[in-house]
This record gives sequence, structure tokens and C-alpha cells, in this order.
Amino acid sequence: MIKEIPKYERPREKLLNNGVKSLSNIELLAIIIKSGVKGKSAIELSEEILYSLNSLKDLKDLEIEEITKIKGLGIVKAMEIICAIELGKRIVLEKQKVKKYTSSNEIFEAYRHELDFKTEHFIAIYFDSKCNVICKKDIFSGDVNSIGAKPNEIFRYAIKLGAPALVVMHNHPSGDPTPSKSDFDYTNNLVSLAEATNIVLLDHIIVGNTYYSFNDNGLLWKNI
Repeated sequence: MIKEIPKYERPREKLLNNGVKSLSNIELLAIIIKSGVKGKSAIELSEEILYSLNSLKDLKDLEIEEITKIKGLGIVKAMEIICAIELGKRIVLEKQKVKKYTSSNEIFEAYRHELDFKTEHFIAIYFDSKCNVICKKDIFSGDVNSIGAKPNEIFRYAIKLGAPALVVMHNHPSGDPTPSKSDFDYTNNLVSLAEATNIVLLDHIIVGNTYYSFNDNGLLWKNI
């Protein structure tokens, strides 16, 4: 549980006097909430939200319906909180983006948060001839067994971009990045398409609590 000493100045005054870094998590959230309701201050509403979480990082997974279950937090305040969280996530992602492929670990650290979902998500990152990032494309969401012709779409887009190399990433919602049989079959399909199109498949990375790199494990040797 998130624990903080429940002793506060008025958050806005504290912000003006001491700067934003002086504010606690509860005070930051209280400023976003703006005002309390009858019987509850903004600080108390913030405490109720944060104390209901196991850790601060769970804040990013809150949905509007969950927030509005707290008495005093209507849909408008819930939307303001959700939007502030989303903006923070996007700032983090922007800072973490890499400009060049150098290692599987660097790609994992840069894009892992874009695969933080409860279902499987696939993305492809396209590179120029010097391994500089051209762009990232969301490929699809769902079960790897229902991919169909999607591998073709990955390489079709590479051809459209004129990208000679790419990395494919997807997540395992369980947190265990160990490849399944479907993952191996899918990767073999990607390797075959890479050879047919003369586009380099730099890696297929599975994201969980850690990650698994097909390239690091020597399983893309035909194409590298």
C-alpha cells in the first residue's frame, strides 16, 4: 500500500513557494482534482484513490469507471485524472524512444511500455540502412494464433517505407516472455518473408517482466 504522512500545506501554495518537486503524490493528485466535495477535501479524495492501490504504478491502469466509484469523484474529475496520467505516459515514451538499433536490450527498454496491455499487442519498428529508426507501427492486438496474413502486412509496410530492416515486438500479458510454439511458428514465418523480400529481420522480441530475443538466442541466423 502507498503510505504518506498525512500532513499538508495547501498544495497550490506549496507548489508556488517550493516548486512542483516538493509535492507528495497525494498533493499532486489533489491539484489535478482541483476541489473537494461536501465532507471531503481534494486531499482526502486523493488519499482514497492512492491508498486503494498496491503501488503508484497501478495508477496508470485506472479506468474512468473505477475512479467514479469513489464518492465525490464524478466523470469530469475522472476524465481529468485519466488525461493527466496519459500525458505523463506519453512523455515517458517520448524520452525513451531510441534513434538507432544497437541491441535488443535498448529496444526492449525503449518500447516495453508501449506493450503494457492485458492482451497480446504486436508492433514493428522500421529502420534505414544505417539502423536508424524510421517509424514504429502498431500491427494488431489479439491472440497470436489468429494472426492470419498479418506477417505479410508487416513486410508490405516495410516495402512501402523503403525500410531495409525491422524489429518485431509483442507482449505476453502473463509476464513470462518464454516463447510458445505459436511464437516459434510465427517467427519462422517472419524469417521466410524476410528472406523472400530481402528485408533484414533484426529481431523478434517478446516482452514480459523481462524479455526474450530471438536474435540473441541465435534463432534468426538465416537472416542476419
